[in-house]
Amino acid sequence: MSTAPAALQAGERIRRLREAVVEAGLDAFVATSDESIAYLSGFRPLQLERLFAVTVHAGSSAAILVPALDRGQVRDAPDVLTRVSYEASSDGVAELVAALAGARRVGVEGEHLNFARSEALRAAGFELVSAGQLMDALRWCKEAGEIEKVRAACELVERGVRLVFETLSPGVTEREANGRVESWLREQGARAAHPLILFGERAANPHSEPGDRELRVGDVVCADLSACLDGYWGDLTRCATVGPASDWARDAWIVVREAQAAAIAACRPGISAREVDAAARQPVEARPDLGQCLHGAGHAIGLAIHEPPFLVPRTQTPLVAGMIFTIEPGIYLPGVGGLRLEDDVLVGPDGPELLSTPHPELLELSA
Repeated sequence: MSTAPAALQAGERIRRLREAVVEAGLDAFVATSDESIAYLSGFRPLQLERLFAVTVHAGSSAAILVPALDRGQVRDAPDVLTRVSYEASSDGVAELVAALAGARRVGVEGEHLNFARSEALRAAGFELVSAGQLMDALRWCKEAGEIEKVRAACELVERGVRLVFETLSPGVTEREANGRVESWLREQGARAAHPLILFGERAANPHSEPGDRELRVGDVVCADLSACLDGYWGDLTRCATVGPASDWARDAWIVVREAQAAAIAACRPGISAREVDAAARQPVEARPDLGQCLHGAGHAIGLAIHEPPFLVPRTQTPLVAGMIFTIEPGIYLPGVGGLRLEDDVLVGPDGPELLSTPHPELLELSA
């Protein structure tokens, strides 16, 4: 982060987190995930084995902790954050303990802070409280600038999808198709890119590793592309057939399209996450002859490609304006294929707003 407006924005986020810390009855909070550190400081770390953290006390102090080799990268962090760095001779825990001095009950991101560091903090006398929901609640309502960054990431991914379908032809392997578009997305400025393009029966397992399967006439193609641009993710899925669609592909696509439309319509303030999932799930589960419903309706997206709340049956969190979700129902038939339709949707005060360009048609590629 290098501009005064960005520093002011991060400073306001720290202020809001401090209010949440006080309300939760905590003395301090430690953010350790890449995305939370980026949200609070503007600096996205490369974690590997090294410890990075932002500490926020219920009082007035806050700090960012980095290894010495990253000291220069936090030079432009907001002034409210004291810079703390540690040398290679340290694992950073002693410096973190010092930054938390005066606190007893400390909130942590329980799904991120590893066991060894948790035990070291307990041994230093801190009572750790799993409180990642404090950061979640701050991050899930996107600011105007964040919304525009997700929209821009979606635009980049849409261009990548067009490239995929323009360059696919029988004989191309999954590995080639995925490698080509990942390289292109990075050339266009994506910090990270996760294409997952699968052919034919392999698309029935939506998280298959792209391999040497060659594209054949009659295949379905499920192209799931995501890219991180300027810190924020876009995540879209489009599908096609090589030559005319089979009866199964046509019927399955109608169901997937209906499921997505129902789930998007349900993305309104006050509706629970599980209700959005149910809206997508009902049309798919009503047609078991066409395939299975293997996953939820989607997930929140922003600084991370998968963020809470998750649109699954167990999540009762009510939607609020400012949340952004992928809406991505799919149907999967082992031995035949899989089809999925995914767009990124903003929960607006008056209803859903698509941040990606809808494309409800099943494309037909030249054989």
